[in-house]
Formats: sequence, structure tokens, C-alpha cells
Amino acid sequence: MGYKHDITDIIDTGSEVIRKNGYHNVGINQILKECDIPKGSFYNFFESKEDFINKAVEKYAAAAMVRISSFMEDESKTPLKRIEAFYQANIEGNAQDGANGGCLINNLSMEVASANPETAEIIDGWFNKWVDKIAECVKEGQERGEIIDDKSPREIAEYLHAGFNGTFPSMKVRKSTEFMENWLQMTLEFIRK
Repeated sequence: MGYKHDITDIIDTGSEVIRKNGYHNVGINQILKECDIPKGSFYNFFESKEDFINKAVEKYAAAAMVRISSFMEDESKTPLKRIEAFYQANIEGNAQDGANGGCLINNLSMEVASANPETAEIIDGWFNKWVDKIAECVKEGQERGEIIDDKSPREIAEYLHAGFNGTFPSMKVRKSTEFMENWLQMTLEFIRK
């Protein structure tokens, strides 16, 4: 690979290896091998594997925020259609990935957050930012009369976020996004006014 020792490349490559294989199944040596860098170079950028993960979470989550915003702020669609398009795009992305990897942040929240308070705090902060952005779209949908209004925008956004993330285990076990598709259709029926 002829490595340039760039922190962004190390984070991107290492994140992908961990996303697909799991935090506990990937050691620093595997990340080094995938990046084609010596061990010392890794420690020039990161204090530990945990430090690497925290930096990876920040980078991945910030990119996810940009993506979420691009869907939730798309004025060419109604708010309900924006929500549908966002989750459908995620379902399609997971299907193209072989219904195997899922979301790095979701995976890490289940695998390491309970044992690593710093990582948990970072993830929770990003989860809240994502949910806030979705809630803005939900609020607009409520104001337009297309999304139920017997729950707050935040409650509906939390429901959407938790519900979609809850589909990942079934996706991985079944190697299929069928459960995700069913969740999306049922959820749209539930929140449609």
C-alpha cells in the first residue's frame, strides 16, 4: 500500500476493520497490517487502542451528522419523505455491505461503551446531536400536518433512532435487510398522520 502515515487514513482503515469485525476481534496489529505501517507510527498518533476508538468515533460520527443533515434538510422532499429517504438509504447501504457491518457507532455502543465511560460519553453526545437533527425534521412534519403530534418531536426522533439501531442485530444474524425494511414500513405507518 505504500503508507504515508496520515492519521485520517489510519482512522478510516482501522474504523472499517473494526466496524466489520468488532472491537474485541481486532487488535492494533491487525490495524497496522491493514494500514501497512509500523507499530511506532500508530503510537505517534494514538496513545492507545481506546484513544484510537475515541478519535474514530468522532470522525465517523461527524461524517454521519453531515449525512443526516443532508437528508433532514432536503427541502425538495416533505419531512416524512426525508425521513423515509434517510432510512431507506441506510438500508440500501447495509444491503450493499452484505448485511454484515452495520454502523461503527452502534456496534461500539454495544461492545465497549459500558466498560469505557469516555467512549460512552462521546457516543451519547453524538447520538443526541443526530436525534436533535431528526427531531427538527419531525417538528416540521408535525407543523405541516403529516406526522403525528401526540408525541413530541424529540420523542419521535428518539423512537426512530432507537428503532432503526435495534434492527442491526437481526440484520447481522439473518444476513438480510428484510427486517429493516419491515421496520421502516411499520414505522412510517405509525408516525404518519
